[in-house]
Amino acid sequence: MRLGRRQFLKLGAGMAGVAALEQGLTRLLEAAPPTPPSVSRTTGLYRRGVPTTCQLCPARCGVVAYVDEGQVVKIEGNPLHPNNRGRICAKGQAGVNLLYDPERLLYPLKRAGARGEGQWRRVSWDEALGMVADRLKALRDQGHPEEFVFQAGTMATQRFVTRFLDAYGTPNGLNRYPHGDTNMAIAQKLTWGAQVAVPDVARTSYVLNFGANPYEASLFHLPLVQRLVEARVERGARLITFDCRLSNTAGRSDRWLPIHPGTDSLVALAMASVIMGEGLFDQEFLKQWTNYPSEKLTQHLAQYSPEVAEKASGVKAKDIRLIAREFATTKPAVAISGAGLTMHGNGTQNERCVTLLNAITGNVDVPGGYCLPRTYSFAEPEPIPPPPSRTEVTSALFPFGPHAPLHWLSALMGNGKMKVGVYMTYMHNPAYSDPQTGRVLEVVKDERLVPFFVAVDSYLSESAQLADVILPEAIYLERWDVESVPAFDLVPHVSIRQPAVVPQGETKAFPDMAVELARRIGGGMEAYFNYGGPEDYLRAAVSGIPKLKEAGGLEYLKEKGVWYDTEARPMYGAYRDAGFETPSRRWEVFSSRLQERGFPPLPTYQPLERHDSLGDGQFVLVTFKPNVLTSASAQSKWLSEIEHENRLMLHPQAAETKGIKAGDMVKVSSPQGFVSARAVVSQGLHPRVVALAWGLGHGGLGRLAQGKPFKSRDVDTLLLWWEKHGRGISPNPVIPLAPDPIAGGQAWHDTIVALDKV
Repeated sequence: MRLGRRQFLKLGAGMAGVAALEQGLTRLLEAAPPTPPSVSRTTGLYRRGVPTTCQLCPARCGVVAYVDEGQVVKIEGNPLHPNNRGRICAKGQAGVNLLYDPERLLYPLKRAGARGEGQWRRVSWDEALGMVADRLKALRDQGHPEEFVFQAGTMATQRFVTRFLDAYGTPNGLNRYPHGDTNMAIAQKLTWGAQVAVPDVARTSYVLNFGANPYEASLFHLPLVQRLVEARVERGARLITFDCRLSNTAGRSDRWLPIHPGTDSLVALAMASVIMGEGLFDQEFLKQWTNYPSEKLTQHLAQYSPEVAEKASGVKAKDIRLIAREFATTKPAVAISGAGLTMHGNGTQNERCVTLLNAITGNVDVPGGYCLPRTYSFAEPEPIPPPPSRTEVTSALFPFGPHAPLHWLSALMGNGKMKVGVYMTYMHNPAYSDPQTGRVLEVVKDERLVPFFVAVDSYLSESAQLADVILPEAIYLERWDVESVPAFDLVPHVSIRQPAVVPQGETKAFPDMAVELARRIGGGMEAYFNYGGPEDYLRAAVSGIPKLKEAGGLEYLKEKGVWYDTEARPMYGAYRDAGFETPSRRWEVFSSRLQERGFPPLPTYQPLERHDSLGDGQFVLVTFKPNVLTSASAQSKWLSEIEHENRLMLHPQAAETKGIKAGDMVKVSSPQGFVSARAVVSQGLHPRVVALAWGLGHGGLGRLAQGKPFKSRDVDTLLLWWEKHGRGISPNPVIPLAPDPIAGGQAWHDTIVALDKV
């Protein structure tokens, strides 16, 4: 008997999500074994499988770490997890490399020479925590807890960080938003109250994509692209992509339209103008669930004709009209966005303009449309520390919430607007990942501006190299946490992160460090951490979910790795009971909060002046992330072997103008500095754009990240063959600090550069 694709997918190991599309979630979760079996090739014995949650990107896929004789030997997807459904990417598999990186930090270090000299002395945990606690206690006792400045990266234990900082009393603890960039989050929050959307691509018939790259590197990676591929193969869904670069997604689209960077909102508004002007909009949704009359919206959009959009964007007016009509008349349809849209100086408005297309066509929280995220909230053990009052600086910088533009801190510390007593980073590397990295290095290295710097990290990153004390952190395969990320089958779930092995060397999880710091600092701070151990903290966290508690709570999660209500079905129209979480309880086409702060209240195209005044020989530099590169991937021997060199992409017209041929070395200059990269000439990008991948060019993180062979306990480190290719190029030294004025997110794709053949 031959099985068709649909039947095979339903019967396969990852069938939970596929079957759910048509039958609702089943009892597979209860019936399935805790983990799929795995047998050692050398002993023939079963390996122990530990279900846990990956933390190498915001998708937070469910994984199983297989342990053989006390060592993690491989990582696979957890077939019970409803988002990734047993599949993982190369980054997830390479977590083994990060765990056993031979140059990983395994014990506390104290600076022994001048800051940045690289001279270290191994110290005990008692001495290291004592130094940090003494500094923090002094600030608190002096009445200046706000001088404790803290930054966490995406690999941090997010909720616990908030508890620790609130207990200490600093408003300058900036915890990186785990599900997207600041401009996107603020635009979403202002428009419909949620901070992220779930495009229900599994059920859609038409995807209009502005700047997202789900086939390679996007916000929710595998959960999104699996469903997009299935919709295209099984439903014949169309995919139309606007992007200045021929990304993997653009190359797999039905149509790719190269667009000038930062003009996506103008094209989206022109489409909205066509839809409204031709009466193709959803009258019922606009009338009942938005806060702006359709007649006034039509008048506002009239200024954005397809012809006006063509002049700035380069997208032909006839194409804009055609795609607008297709989008409005195909049901269901969804407009999605990504970093190519939002990481501009006008990124917040760009996002609002694209989401408007979903609203005027009524594709909001409907099957195949633009859906509200379904997640669970977690409880905090009593007593709960009160959040500290925000300072004038933080209130001015982040008027729409705490999702701070982290890269601003170096500027604030550098110009004296933020006084620092203790600066602590937690799995965050501003000396590499921030724009204008030369200035970041100057600020952090200056002991007058940063008197005491603590790095909580697993690797000797560019930032950790400048620290006074390094506290070695256990990585995600060695510590505890719980997650509830947006569900792509629209039934919320909870997953656990639990240790697959004991922490390597003397490393500790940050929550354990924080509890000890609170005890040493005292002054009442320790009262917020008397709940027991990390498992007790998680039991309290999930205690507010009755059905999970009935199923077994934390013990159930430890066994299966994930829990969801198997009786539940995808629910749509969640806003119809209580409205959207906005001041008007409606989808806010008109934002009074933007108006109060002097910004255009309606979705508006805001031209980028530096783009409009491009001179001869000037280009817009955009960055992008290949599928195996993350902030943590450079320490992976597997991933570095795949991706170890990034070349400057430029269009044949640009190459001819500058006399550059493929393989030539090119100097890329901006007022901030210059970098040199080898050229690759391609038709796959806009003629006025050059592109450089992000994630390479490390000066820290050890010899694996730099492609240098060395002798270690891992014999593979002697076999690194790509040193002759260099360590890649980081574009950040030439990218200026350029925040969006509304949300403060960095404009990564707006840098104007000049090219010179070396």
